[in-house]
Amino acid sequence: MDLDLYYQKESHRVAKNFNRAKHKGFKDKDEFSGWFINQLKANNCRCYYCETSIHDIRRLIEAGILKERKTGNGFRGRILEVDKNEKDYLKDHCVVSCYYCNNDKSYTSEKDDYKENFGANRKIYFSKLIDQIDR
Repeated sequence: MDLDLYYQKESHRVAKNFNRAKHKGFKDKDEFSGWFINQLKANNCRCYYCETSIHDIRRLIEAGILKERKTGNGFRGRILEVDKNEKDYLKDHCVVSCYYCNNDKSYTSEKDDYKENFGANRKIYFSKLIDQIDR
């Protein structure tokens, strides 16, 4: 996969989804998009919680092993999402996560507590599924 093209597409997608009222911790769509791309690059396109690459998650979806969730705007699962740890989207309170961790964590745990107690197990599970594809 061409990472530069991936980052370009993700930057455009995230900027398009910027909502001034919702994303109060960011001054505009460019700052929000820039923060997101910096997070992707810093984490090698991996979920903050389970540390699984979004590219591996996409492979699992395409192989029919993981399911996506249909929403009014399409599907959730193939992209990394912004997870907030507090009620507002502030830079210091947000992380980039896969849909599966974001949905599971929801509002039940603090981000570091979830990462420590659940992220490693999801990583093991996703690794086992990737091994099935690679056989």
